[in-house]
Amino acid sequence: MKIQKLLPIQDRQYNDQQGWAKVFTSMGFVLTDGVDTMYAEATGDYARSLVGHLNEGDTVRSQLSTSVRSWQDQQGQTRYENKIYISTIKAI
Repeated sequence: MKIQKLLPIQDRQYNDQQGWAKVFTSMGFVLTDGVDTMYAEATGDYARSLVGHLNEGDTVRSQLSTSVRSWQDQQGQTRYENKIYISTIKAI
């Protein structure tokens, strides 16, 4: 795959279910194989370890995991969100 766009690392604060302040760290990637294009994120310490090691235009090998989340919107319709997480990514 090729890195089409590399977003800067972000720290987002949130409160967990017990009310404790936490920080969610992520780095976003737009990846393409020339046919399909996807947005994926590396998270946590792994995302931090990637800073400065990858660039837009790099060809990479990656291991990804996906999940689906469903919820009801304000009109009562079921909506879905696909999430793609990067387990490993390395320039080749």
